[in-house]
Amino acid sequence: MATNTIKRGEFLRDGLNHKPLISPLKTFELGFFSPGVSTHRYLGIWYGNIEDKAVVWVANRANPLSDKSGVLTINNEGNLVLQDGNNITVWSSSSTESSSNNKNRVGAIHDTGNFELSETDTKRVLWESFNHPTDTFLPQMRVRVNSKTGDNLAFVSWRSENDPSPGNYTLGVDPTGAPEIVLWERNKTRKWRSGQWNSAVFTGIPNMSLLTNYLYGFKLSSPPDETGSVYFTYVPSDPTMLLRFKVLYNGTEEELRWNESVKKWTKFQSEPDRNWSRGCRRKTPLKCERNVSVGEDEFLTLKFVKLPDFETPEHNLVVPEDYLVDLQQFEAAGSSLHIRVANSEIEEKKKSKIAVIVGVLVGVILLGIFALLLWRFKRKKDVSGTYCCKNTDTSVVVVDVSKAKETSTPFSGSVDIMIEGKAVNTSELPVFSLSDIVAATDDFCRENELGRGGFGPVYKGVLEDGQEIAVKRLSGKSGQGVDEFKNEIILIAKLQHRNLVRLLGCCFEGEEKMLVYEYMPNKSLDFFIFDEMKQDMVDWKLRFAIIEGIARGLLYLHRDSRLRIIHRDLKVSNVLLDAEMNPKISDFGMARIFGGNQNEANTVRVVGTYGYMSPEYAMEGLFSVKSDVYSFGVLLLEIVSGKRNTSLRSTEHGSLIGYAWFLYTHGRSEELVDPKIRITCNKREALRCIHVAMLCVQDSAAERPNMASVLLMLESDTATLAVPRQPTFTSTRRNSIDVNFALDSSHQYLVSSNEITSTVVLGR
Repeated sequence: MATNTIKRGEFLRDGLNHKPLISPLKTFELGFFSPGVSTHRYLGIWYGNIEDKAVVWVANRANPLSDKSGVLTINNEGNLVLQDGNNITVWSSSSTESSSNNKNRVGAIHDTGNFELSETDTKRVLWESFNHPTDTFLPQMRVRVNSKTGDNLAFVSWRSENDPSPGNYTLGVDPTGAPEIVLWERNKTRKWRSGQWNSAVFTGIPNMSLLTNYLYGFKLSSPPDETGSVYFTYVPSDPTMLLRFKVLYNGTEEELRWNESVKKWTKFQSEPDRNWSRGCRRKTPLKCERNVSVGEDEFLTLKFVKLPDFETPEHNLVVPEDYLVDLQQFEAAGSSLHIRVANSEIEEKKKSKIAVIVGVLVGVILLGIFALLLWRFKRKKDVSGTYCCKNTDTSVVVVDVSKAKETSTPFSGSVDIMIEGKAVNTSELPVFSLSDIVAATDDFCRENELGRGGFGPVYKGVLEDGQEIAVKRLSGKSGQGVDEFKNEIILIAKLQHRNLVRLLGCCFEGEEKMLVYEYMPNKSLDFFIFDEMKQDMVDWKLRFAIIEGIARGLLYLHRDSRLRIIHRDLKVSNVLLDAEMNPKISDFGMARIFGGNQNEANTVRVVGTYGYMSPEYAMEGLFSVKSDVYSFGVLLLEIVSGKRNTSLRSTEHGSLIGYAWFLYTHGRSEELVDPKIRITCNKREALRCIHVAMLCVQDSAAERPNMASVLLMLESDTATLAVPRQPTFTSTRRNSIDVNFALDSSHQYLVSSNEITSTVVLGR
C-alpha cells in the first residue's frame, strides 16, 4: 500500500522492488530515478499523477549514486540520510534541531511537493525541501531574502539535461537593493532581471499583469521577521492548477502549466526573451563631451520603461555614465526615465512632431471632405437591411436577401444560399446595450484593443459578472461591411461546437454594430506557428491535437450542423486558441449556407485570402465543401512545417505546396517538418499529415477527400491513403495566382492578404 511517510526504523530502498513515497492526493512522488540517458541514481521528487513526470527537486544532485543500492532512512540523530551500498552517507538533511527523543521523527511528502522532516508529537517542522530547492520554484514556496545579511534562497540550474548537478545559472531575489528577481551566470554576471517589485507585479515583465491566471499570485511579506528576512510567496488563483517555474541549464527561466487536454506542459512565459548583454550607447554625444557649443542639453522622458541595471545598488539615484544595461520600453506598465540627451536630438523630435501635426491636420481635412461626400452618397442609396435592437417586444435582425443571391453551377440548379427572410431573434442571440459594451471595454480604451482585421477593431472587455469577452466593432473603413456582419450573425448564432468560436451576443445602436464573442486568451494559431520564439511552445502532440480539432470543426460545418456551411476563409489566423490551447474556427463573415442537396455554387465576388483559395474558386468563383478542404490542406502543411504558404513564393517551388510536393515525390517529406519538433515528433503521424495535405490540395475538387475522410485518415493508422496528383496550380511561380487577376472586366474581385481580411480575436 502506498504511503507518503517514512519513520525511524523504516527504509526507502532503490532497486527492483522500489516503491516511492506518494503524497495523499498522488500529486507528487519521492523516490529514486535516473535522468534521461544517465545511469546515475538520484533521490528526487517528481509529479505523480500525470504523464510527464517532471522532476522538481533532487537531494544528492552533487553526489550521485553509481548503482541501485541507495537507501533513505532516519538515523540515530534524527536526520534524513541517503546511503549507498557501503553504508556511506551521500546526502543528509543535517537538521541542527535536537530532541530528547529522536524516535518520534517522520519524513513526509505533501501534495505541495514539499518533503518535510517533523516531530510527530509537536508537529514541529525540523527540515523541509522547500528551504533547499534545486532548479524549480513551486506554488506555496517561501523565497527568503535578507538585505542585511545578503542571504537569499536561490534556484540553481542543472548542469545539463541528463545531469542535475549544480549548473551555471542561478535565479533568486537580489538582496543588495530593491526587490527584484535576477538570473545570474556563474553567480556573478547578471543575465536577466525582472524589474523592481511594485507591490503587485515585477515591472520588467510586461505580460505579468496580463497573464493573471498564471503569474498574478506573487506576494511579499511585510514587515521583515525577527531575522530581518522578507519572503516572496506564490499562490495561484486556481489551487488545482499544476504550475512550476524552472531555471533551465541553457540560462532561461520558464513558467510552465500542465495542460490536461493535450497531456503536456505548456510554456506561458520565458525569460530572457532576447540578448541585451551588450547594452546600448548614446547616438549623439552630450555638449559636455564635445568642444563645440550647439545648444544646451535637455532631458527626454521615456514612459513605460524597465529601469536599467547598475553596478551599484543605489536604485533611487539614476546617474548612468556610460552604458545603459537591460533598458527596455514597453507599451504599458513600467516606470518613467529621464535621460539627458543632446539638444540636436530634441530639435529633431520637435521637427518630427511638427511634421506629424501638419500631416495629421491635412489628413483630417481631406478625411472630412471624403466623409461628407460619402455621407451624401449614402443618403441617396437604398437601404437593404433594417436593424431593430432595443424593442419592448422583441429584438430582431431583418435580412433582405433579394440582393444577396448567388447562382449555382449549371449542373446544380438555381438556389438561394442565404436564409430567405428569416430573422434572428433574441431567443437565439442575446442583444447587449451599447452602455453595457462601453462599460465592459472601458469606453473602447486603446489599451483594451486586441487587434484589427477586415471587420474593424477587436476589444477585450469584462462584463459585470466578471466574464471576459471580445468585442468586434464594425469600422466605417472596414474592408468587409454590413453584409458580412449580418451573415456572421445569421450563421454563427445557430452553430454550437467545441471547435467553433462562440458568439455570445450582438449590439446595434445608432451607427454602432458589434459582435460579442468569448475571449480567447492564447490569441490565434499564427501567433505560435510562425514565430520562431514561440514555435517550441507547440510541440508535435499539441499541433496534432490542434489539427484534429480544426478537422472536427470543419466536419461539423459541412455535415453535422443544422446548416451546411462553407467557411470560405479558413486560414491559420482564423483559428483561435482558448486557455487550454483548444482550436476554435472563427470569422464567418465570408461563409455561405448550402441548402437541400446542393453541392456547389458560384459567385461573381471572390473573397478570401491569397494562398488558401482553391483553383476553381480563385479562377472561376466556384466554391463547395471541397474549397474548405483545399484551405485545410494548406493550413495542415503550415502547421506541420511552421512556414507560411506564401513564404516560398520567391523560390523555385513557388509556394509551400510546391515545396511539399517536391519533397513528397522524392521521398523526403520528413524534411518538411518544423526543425523545432522534427526529432521529437511522431514521424508516422507527421508523414501521414503531409500525405493527407497533398490529397487536400489537388487541383480537381472531385479528387479531394471530404472532411469525414480526412478525419478518418488522420486518426487511423490502418486507413489506406490514395496517391495524390500533382497540384499544378501552385507548383511553380509562373502558375501562382496573381492577387490582381480578373476573369471578366464586368466583375469585381476581392482577393486579399492575411493582413486585410483577418478578423482575429487576440489575447493580451
